[in-house]
Amino acid sequence: MFINNSIEYVTILIALMNLGAVPVMVKLEYRKLELLDIFHNCRPQAVITEETHLQFLKPFLTGIVVIARSGTRLRLLQGSQQRLQAIEIADDIATVNYTYRGYGYPIGALVPHRQYLHGAEVLQQGLQGKPGERMLVILPMSHIFTLVGCIVTPILFHMTTVIAQTIHPRMIFQCIRKCSIDYLTSVPQIYSLLLRLQEESAYLSSLQAFVSGGSLLTAEDYRNITEGFAVELLHGYGLTECTPVSRNIRGGAKAGTIGPVCDKIECRINASAGNNNGEILIKSSYMSKAYLNRNWETREVFEGDWFKTGDRGCFEGEHLIFLEEIKNTRKINGNIVDLKEVRKAILLDDQISEVDIQYQNNSLSAYCGISEKINFPSKVRELKNSLRGLVAEYKIPKTFNKLR
Repeated sequence: MFINNSIEYVTILIALMNLGAVPVMVKLEYRKLELLDIFHNCRPQAVITEETHLQFLKPFLTGIVVIARSGTRLRLLQGSQQRLQAIEIADDIATVNYTYRGYGYPIGALVPHRQYLHGAEVLQQGLQGKPGERMLVILPMSHIFTLVGCIVTPILFHMTTVIAQTIHPRMIFQCIRKCSIDYLTSVPQIYSLLLRLQEESAYLSSLQAFVSGGSLLTAEDYRNITEGFAVELLHGYGLTECTPVSRNIRGGAKAGTIGPVCDKIECRINASAGNNNGEILIKSSYMSKAYLNRNWETREVFEGDWFKTGDRGCFEGEHLIFLEEIKNTRKINGNIVDLKEVRKAILLDDQISEVDIQYQNNSLSAYCGISEKINFPSKVRELKNSLRGLVAEYKIPKTFNKLR
């Protein structure tokens, strides 16, 4: 599925599940390098895509059924002369959701139906939403956070999802006023942006709470956002393999934390002697247990029944605190970026001999080994242009420097 946020997205998703198909939601931002890995790994029998997105998918569509969306209309563009052999996937699997662990390529988590149902239940315990209340969606629906929090939760608990197709602050503020939005679900960076560009708070009187996840939220940012908008901010923590793991609860949210661990999830910190922090390990019967066609990667992240998150944290009373990623990934505005994949994309240029990728202040910097004979500013422009065809825009380093 390569579909923009829309009612059609929800309709297609539910229809496919009802048919017994397994949807694979893919980001529209992904380009050649990411798509090569995903198509090779999941070998889809059909693709449902925005018609305007076909230009990026054409190399991968041979022998595959293609259905295109234009506006509210779906039409069959390409049938399949020969039915492709489906990959065997257990009946309890709802979707395949691609994520990163720092291997240099995306891996497809096999997400069971029970993960969606459990995730919605524990999110609702934190949110305490009421029937008829309205939730504004601005994050892509391909994110597990959005799928659980903004599609399944409202459906199960009779709330209304309002779909925004922009993150432009002025348009978001207009939508909140016009639709009397009660809840907004997003990442901390978006809330900070809205705070910098906020309008008169009186216009946003319907807002009750912000639901936050996907990235680090500092105690300072928590206080600034809650005071600036006079709303509760419910920050939580989850992964594609288990969403959510923890979440703050209305009336008991605590600055700088990702909240108490959710019901029916066990969590412990793999700390060394004398430390109170270490890798966050989780165990649950409601989480993903494997990656599609990735047996080695599956074995590597599980220690018995315990899932190694690749994130460092600690406990403060009942509240879990996220400290940092220890796997070879970083977050850019809530999006996972695999540093090894970015390095691999840059090294496809045969004039680059070595690359070191550094992360700081929500952006990437690339340090490149290159001959002194090559004009470096010109090469940087060339690199940026080529990378736009290889990886998502948000993965392209902000700055390029020569390796010393």
